[in-house]
Amino acid sequence: MKVLLLQDVKGLGKSGEIVKASDGYARNYLIPKKLAVIATPNVVKKVEMENKIKEKKRQEEIKKANEKLNELMKNILVIHAKAGKGEKLYGAVTSSDVAKKISEYLGEPFDKRDVEMEPIKSLGVHDVKIKLGNGVTGKIKVRVEREETEEN
Repeated sequence: MKVLLLQDVKGLGKSGEIVKASDGYARNYLIPKKLAVIATPNVVKKVEMENKIKEKKRQEEIKKANEKLNELMKNILVIHAKAGKGEKLYGAVTSSDVAKKISEYLGEPFDKRDVEMEPIKSLGVHDVKIKLGNGVTGKIKVRVEREETEEN
């Protein structure tokens, strides 16, 4: 018997999937516990329509993420940090610093967990890998410049 799962069922499938289950299992366990409903033609059509809508929305999100990535890749983000003599920084530029700068640039929150990098410990231009969701990833350029102090 084909059923539409209303909740995740271990060993059978995830919520929203139409799966084949034995008649007894479906009638005696899945349906009474409201884990599934019988997959009638109307239910199948409804699920297909919902899946098309979800896929269309996902494609739009991917398109927006690619636009943001292209915008970030066109420019170099500049981060100021305290540095000693030469090119060495006193501290390090971390993923949270880069995420904060991306947030300022995009005008929306950006999570530091979506920045993949080792701490930057020197001045100059560095490549940083970022994730924008839905599998969209890319490398942006970050330039670390010496922070001007009143003494200089």
